[in-house]
Amino acid sequence: MTEFKSYQEYFTSTSKIFEFAFKKWRFLLGVFVVSAVLSGVFSGPKFIAPEFESQAVVYPANLGGYSGETRLEQMFQYLQSNVLRDSIIKKFNLYEEYNIDSTKPTSKNAIIKEYSNHIEYNSTKFESVEMLARSTDPEKSKAILDETIKLLDEIIRKTEREKYYEHVLINKRLLDEKKEQVDSLQSIITSMSKKYGILDYIVQTEMVTEGYLKFLLEGKKGKDFEEVNELYENLKKHGRYYHDINSRLNTFNTEYLGRLNHYEHSVKDYEKLLTHSYVIVEPEVPDKKVSPIRWLIVVMASISSVLFAFLLLLITGARKGSDVK
Repeated sequence: MTEFKSYQEYFTSTSKIFEFAFKKWRFLLGVFVVSAVLSGVFSGPKFIAPEFESQAVVYPANLGGYSGETRLEQMFQYLQSNVLRDSIIKKFNLYEEYNIDSTKPTSKNAIIKEYSNHIEYNSTKFESVEMLARSTDPEKSKAILDETIKLLDEIIRKTEREKYYEHVLINKRLLDEKKEQVDSLQSIITSMSKKYGILDYIVQTEMVTEGYLKFLLEGKKGKDFEEVNELYENLKKHGRYYHDINSRLNTFNTEYLGRLNHYEHSVKDYEKLLTHSYVIVEPEVPDKKVSPIRWLIVVMASISSVLFAFLLLLITGARKGSDVK
């Protein structure tokens, strides 16, 4: 009961606690100074390597539509590509920089986590992408962003070209099908022209009929009449079919030209080289570290040490049942 009363009086008397702290100010000051010095030393570059951050801002452009996604959303999808991530990790040997043993089974998970902590992508209110890269080497932080922008364009271009190549193949197949139809009809017309002498059904029908009637009225016979008569019979038997085939050929030729236009357009899309990320803010070599924030570490460590030391003094004094005066 006495011990409980001692604890109660000890912790409920605010004035006595401050009075006790004032009595121990030299000790607490010493703790503050020592912790400040130690935290300053151990937060130095010999113990914690400083990191530098480079920034870039890119604007997405020339991206095809996919399931209603915006260009910004599409670009974020490309930035999350494991091809891009693994290429950056390999090119800049990030396993070594992040002190990760690549032979360990969990190394892949560890490097992905560190990669996400050091390389960030954020959207801006202007529908662009802010890229941030942190490294212990300021030049490397800039180089990482330069390489990211380069790879991003290459990956998008490859994906877009694959999509356009599908269009090329489809349009080429449709074009070839129509070309076969045109060639088939053209072959029939050529064959009929050679065999029956039919070149233009409408014009020839009018002229041959007129000549045929003239020969009949004049009663003339002979070689000329036989030729006119033969052509007249050919027109009568095969002319309408020839005319229909020729009309279909004209229609197919028009369709062929349309498909040829689509094919040439798809080839043009496939072969064009577009920039998909317009760089608004170019990456620069940073000249100021972003971490560690030394003064914050010193302040937090010093205050924490003083509070911890003071708490120990209070607990120790309470357990001894001493009266704070």
